[in-house]
Amino acid sequence: MRMSKAISLILAFLAILAASGCATKTVYAERESVFISAAYDAVDALIKGQTKTPFIAPGGKRVLVPTVVDLGNLERSSAFGRLLAEQMASRLTQIGVSVSELKLRGNLFVNPGQGELILSREIREISSNQNADAVLVGTYTDAGDAVYVTLKLVRATDSTVSSAYNFAMVKSQTVASLLQR
Repeated sequence: MRMSKAISLILAFLAILAASGCATKTVYAERESVFISAAYDAVDALIKGQTKTPFIAPGGKRVLVPTVVDLGNLERSSAFGRLLAEQMASRLTQIGVSVSELKLRGNLFVNPGQGELILSREIREISSNQNADAVLVGTYTDAGDAVYVTLKLVRATDSTVSSAYNFAMVKSQTVASLLQR
């Protein structure tokens, strides 16, 4: 009889442990997320890969990071493009680059459900209005099993591309849900 009480207590304890384990949420550190890591790596490569003398550096110029847009329709994006822009802006800030927060400005084209969009012909005017020296622009293409991303760091004064970076991200279930419009 004493043995069955001990077994019951052990089983009850294991049930509580199992239930509490199911209730916990998994929190990923920044670099443990494939999406965040890809965004951070892209920013690091863009800063490092600048042509000639680095134009954008920590403590220097101000950068705008609008929504990354769908290459098939440059006036359209998705949660994927908006989140990628947010992650890149975060990384720029972390490494000491000044980033102008577009959501706090009223003089930028914001398409509801799409994000802050900048067309290439508008870079100089918007950058001037935002007091920015450069714009980190990008496009993505959903290719079925992967999403291909092209990013460019563009000087606002003359639209010269200072740096470019391309990468592909496996279209996981998470990425697929972010691409839904």
